Amino acid sequence: MSALSGVRMADGRYADGSWELKIKVTDMSIKNERGELITDVDIPVLVTTELHIGGVIAKLVDQLKSKYDITKSWSDYELWWPRTSKWLDKMGQVLGKYEVQADAQLLYTPKHKVIRVQLPDLQYANIRVNFAAKVFHTVIEMCKFFDIRHPEELSILVPPKVGKDKDRNVKHQHSNGSTDEGLLTPNVLTPGLTPTSPYTPGSPMYNTLTPKNMKGSPMSSHSLEFLDSAYVDPKLLITSAKPSQQARANLYRPKNLLDKARYNTGWLDSARCLMEQGVEEKSTIFLRYKFYSFFDLNPKYDAVRINQLYEQARWSLLCEELDCTEEEMIMFASLQYHITKLSENTDEEMEQNDNRDIEQALQDLEGSLGTNSISSKGDITSVPELANYLKLFKPKKFTLKGYKKHYFIFKDTNISFFKTKEDAASLISPTTIKLKGAEVVPDVNISEDKYIIKLFIPSAEGMSELWLRCDTDVIYCQWIAACKLAAKGHTMADASYETEVQNFRTLLKLQKSGSSNGSASNDGLAQLTTNIEPEYYIARRHLRKLGNKMAIRKVQESVTNYSSYNLVNAKLAYIKAWQALPEFGLTHYLVKFKSARKEELVGVAYNRLIRMDPHTGEAIKTWRFNTMKAWSVNWDTNQVIIELAEEDSTVLFACTRFSPKLVHELIGGYIFLSMRTKDADETLDDEKFFKLTGGWTG
Repeated sequence: MSALSGVRMADGRYADGSWELKIKVTDMSIKNERGELITDVDIPVLVTTELHIGGVIAKLVDQLKSKYDITKSWSDYELWWPRTSKWLDKMGQVLGKYEVQADAQLLYTPKHKVIRVQLPDLQYANIRVNFAAKVFHTVIEMCKFFDIRHPEELSILVPPKVGKDKDRNVKHQHSNGSTDEGLLTPNVLTPGLTPTSPYTPGSPMYNTLTPKNMKGSPMSSHSLEFLDSAYVDPKLLITSAKPSQQARANLYRPKNLLDKARYNTGWLDSARCLMEQGVEEKSTIFLRYKFYSFFDLNPKYDAVRINQLYEQARWSLLCEELDCTEEEMIMFASLQYHITKLSENTDEEMEQNDNRDIEQALQDLEGSLGTNSISSKGDITSVPELANYLKLFKPKKFTLKGYKKHYFIFKDTNISFFKTKEDAASLISPTTIKLKGAEVVPDVNISEDKYIIKLFIPSAEGMSELWLRCDTDVIYCQWIAACKLAAKGHTMADASYETEVQNFRTLLKLQKSGSSNGSASNDGLAQLTTNIEPEYYIARRHLRKLGNKMAIRKVQESVTNYSSYNLVNAKLAYIKAWQALPEFGLTHYLVKFKSARKEELVGVAYNRLIRMDPHTGEAIKTWRFNTMKAWSVNWDTNQVIIELAEEDSTVLFACTRFSPKLVHELIGGYIFLSMRTKDADETLDDEKFFKLTGGWTG
C-alpha cells in the first residue's frame, strides 16, 4: 500500500514521514480531458523534509510527463515560494533547510518573464528579463541591449502608485493590447535572438558591461529578449517633443522636497531580484540614471547614452524635480527646441554645421563631461592666488544690512579678506574662511548682472552661510572654480582648475544666449507658434508666470543663438547646464537623526552626505565621503551608521519609512563609481559593488 493511501496525521504528514507538497506549474499550454486549453496546473508531490530541491523537481517533472505527456526543456524553470518571496534555487539544499512545511504552496515557473520598461526618454519596450537575477545584473543586461555604456550608473525605479481609476484604465488598456503608443518598434516578435550591436564582445568599451563573475553564466547568454525588435531601435538616438499619452499619464511632478523623498523610496535593491521585491510579470518599471556621476561620456561611443541622459535631464526640469530660474528655463527650452528640430531634420548640412568657437569651448566637455573626478597630478611648487575686490553678505533671518565691499585673497584652500587692498599689503591680520568641506552654490542672473557665489561653511553649530558677489563674469568664473576645488581639498595648482574655469565660461555663454533680447519677426513667431507647445518646453511654474505667448516669444528670441550647435553638442551643452544647477544630483530621503525630535532630510550627492531642513532645503551639515572610514546598517533599529575619520565621531540616523539599504547603497555606489579608471581592460567588478553597498561592516 502506498503512502497516499496510508494513515495521514493532523499536520498533513503520512505515517512514514512523507507529505504532499502543493506545486503550481505556470506558463503551460496543455489541454485537459475535455480538450480545454489550460496554462496553470496544480501537482501534489510526495516529499520528505530531507528531500533536496533537485529531487522535488525530478518528481514533479515525472508526474507532468506521465499525467500530461509533456516532454519539454525545463531549464528556465525554478521553484518560487510566494509567501516568503524566495527562489528555491539551490538544487542540493533540502526542504528542511528552506523551512518548507506541508502548508506551503510553491510555484514552478520560468525565471525569464516579460516586463514593460520605460526608458529615460519615456519610450516603452516589452522585454523578457531574468526575474531571478539580481537587479544590478538585470540592469547590465538591459543596458547591453540598448547599447548604453556604464550601466552601473543606472538602476530600476518602481513608479509611484496612481489613483484607483487611472490605474484601472491603464490595466484595461494594457490587457487588450491597445497601449502600443510610445512602444519601440511594436509588433515585431523575435524570440530567442540576442540584439545586434555595433560593438563586439571583447572590445575595451564592451568589457565595461560584463561583470567578472557573469562570464560563462546562463545570465550572460540569451538572458534578455526584446520582444518588439531584434536590434537597437533608432528611436533611441533621437528626441521627440511630445511623449506618448501613457507616458504623460505616468509623469511624476513632486510638489515639495517631501514628495521627492517619497518618490526616491521606489528605487529597487540592486542586490535582490525583481521577484523578491514584488515586481510582477508585465508590470511597468522605470530604467533611470540613479547615480549622477557620468564617467567617460564620449560622443564617439555614447550616442544612445547621451540622448537618454539628455532626456532624463529634460523631464526632470519640466516636471520640476529640479528648480531653475526663468532665465535658465528659457535657455533650456531654446536648446530643446533646437535639438528637436535637428532630430526631425534629415539634412546632412544642418547636422554637420558647427562653430569653431563653440567646438573649442566644448572640447573638454565632450571627453570628460560629468566625470566628477579631479586630476591625479599633484600641486606644482608655486600655488596660484586670486586677489579682487568682492562684495560680502552674511544672510540672517532678521537683518536689513546689505553687501559690504572687501578685498579678498584666495590662497591654497582658504579665503582671506581685508577692508582694503592697503590693509592686505600692511599685513594686517585678516579674517579667514576655510573652504574645505564647504558647499558651493552658484546664483547667477545674466540680465541683472548678478554673479553670486553662495558658500555654506561647516562649523560646530552647523553650516554658516556667506555670499560673495563678483562684479564681472570673468572674476566670477575664476572664483567659483577655485571655490569648487577648495571644497574638495584641492588648490588652483591642480591641473583641472583651468578646465573648471572654462566650463563655467561655457555655461555663462549658454545663459547669455538664452537671455538674448533680440526681437523676433512676426513671421518667425507665427512659424514657431505652430511648431511648439509650450508645456513640453517650459515648466508649469514658469509658464504660469509668463503665459504661452510670452514664453514662445522668449524662446524664439534666443533659439537662433544655438543654430551653430550640431545635435550632439547641443545635447552635451544641455546636460552640462543641467549639471550646473544648484540642486543637481541630490537624492533626498526623510530620516530621523539621533537625539532629534522631528524627521529631517538627508541629501546624497556624488561626493557627500547633507543634512537638510525638510521645509527649506537648506544645508545644516555636510559630510564628505572621503572623510568616512566606515558606513554600515543596524538592521535591528533600521539605522545608518557612518564613522568619520577626521572628526572621530559617528553620524547616526534612522530610516523609519523605508529600508536603510537605500541610503547605504547610494553612499557605497558613489564610492564604487569614484574608483573607476579609463583602463581599457577594466571589467565591472560586481563583487566590489555588492561589498560596498551591502550594508555590512568589514
